Amino acid sequence: MRSFLKIFLLVAFSLFTLHADFLEAESAKALKEKKLILLYIESDNCPYCRKMKKEIFDEATYRKKIDEKFIFVSKKSNDPTLPAVFRTPAVPANAVLVPATKEIIDAYTGYIEPKMFMSILENAYEAKMK
Repeated sequence: MRSFLKIFLLVAFSLFTLHADFLEAESAKALKEKKLILLYIESDNCPYCRKMKKEIFDEATYRKKIDEKFIFVSKKSNDPTLPAVFRTPAVPANAVLVPATKEIIDAYTGYIEPKMFMSILENAYEAKMK
């Protein structure tokens, strides 16, 4: 199921030119710092969002590793500044973007355990930045 969602997200996202003011600002910062963008989409009433946030994004060791290679952007699924393509009912959702082109190189929905998530991020970074 997760593979299907990943494929669906990558195909759906590739059909759109992503434009959002927050992406422009974060892209400039990522280019300057030679990082990718990690977009995390959550909902207030999602228990898996809270779990992922607590176990990964609020956990100092993982957050430090993320911040070394990614500009982390967190948005609510109903945020009006979020491009429509990212307003998915399947949360948590994560997308890794190339800052210069806004190309989505990886996207996942659903809870991912911390070690697996960090491995996914590392693979995405190695594929685009090395």
